[in-house]
Amino acid sequence: MSDRSIFNRTYTEFNAGGTVVYLVNGSSVQTSLSRTQAFTAGETLAAGDAVYVSGTLAYKASALSGVANFNYGVVGLTANGGSTGSGIAVVIDDIVSVNSSNITAEAQLIPGSEYFLSKYYGQITRYSTGSGFVTNSGVNQYQALISVGKALTTTELEVEIQSPIILVD
Repeated sequence: MSDRSIFNRTYTEFNAGGTVVYLVNGSSVQTSLSRTQAFTAGETLAAGDAVYVSGTLAYKASALSGVANFNYGVVGLTANGGSTGSGIAVVIDDIVSVNSSNITAEAQLIPGSEYFLSKYYGQITRYSTGSGFVTNSGVNQYQALISVGKALTTTELEVEIQSPIILVD
């Protein structure tokens, strides 16, 4: 339970087994809390891949310059891997496990660091990477900067997708 304020109204949030109950000015409003969504793999995906969705299909996302802008429309990270056509669970607002194959230029997450969508398909990166800062200059540059979450441990990321900052249009 927590008290929060939005639009100058105070509300109390109760989480009761997947249902969130808000008390806004004494009135009760309920909503379903879904932190993972089911999709179909549009290509072979590994657990921890950053993905965008087209219809019901999930694909590896990328912030690389020159790609169509839907490529950096990351919605979450996969909870499991699978081949094309198989069911995939995508974590959109929770904790997900990642390993070195999901991280650009590092072997593990750095706890407390913020992570962004990488220019490498399906991967995430810290702001400062092995090849330099995320920038819109030079060859093989970034098109957008999208925060995907914060590392809690060396293998766990708290997914919190933010709106993209467009670097190159």
